Amino acid sequence: MTADPPSLDTDLLGPLSPPRDNGELVFAAPWERRVFGLTVAACRSGVCDWETFRQRLIRRIAADDTRPYWRSWAAALEDILDETAVLARGELDEQHREQLSRPAGSDHHTG
Repeated sequence: MTADPPSLDTDLLGPLSPPRDNGELVFAAPWERRVFGLTVAACRSGVCDWETFRQRLIRRIAADDTRPYWRSWAAALEDILDETAVLARGELDEQHREQLSRPAGSDHHTG
């Protein structure tokens, strides 16, 4: 009998797991929660599998262990999106610049 492959649902407690407080994921900024959600969506929709993402995250952390955790996570997701041609690095950079040019809070709608 072979073991089940690692999955997003079962492997968030490993040595590279996201920061937690009292068992809950910790996000210091809204973008961190968003990049986590985008990663979950990418893995669940088949853009990549969890193990592939995890390996990219390991590489990103190893490349710069002073980089904040969620920045490494975002960089790993960027790698996946670029490698799978879901979103080319140039497009991602363009989207990033566009978001930075918007006034703070412009993506939050009320009413």
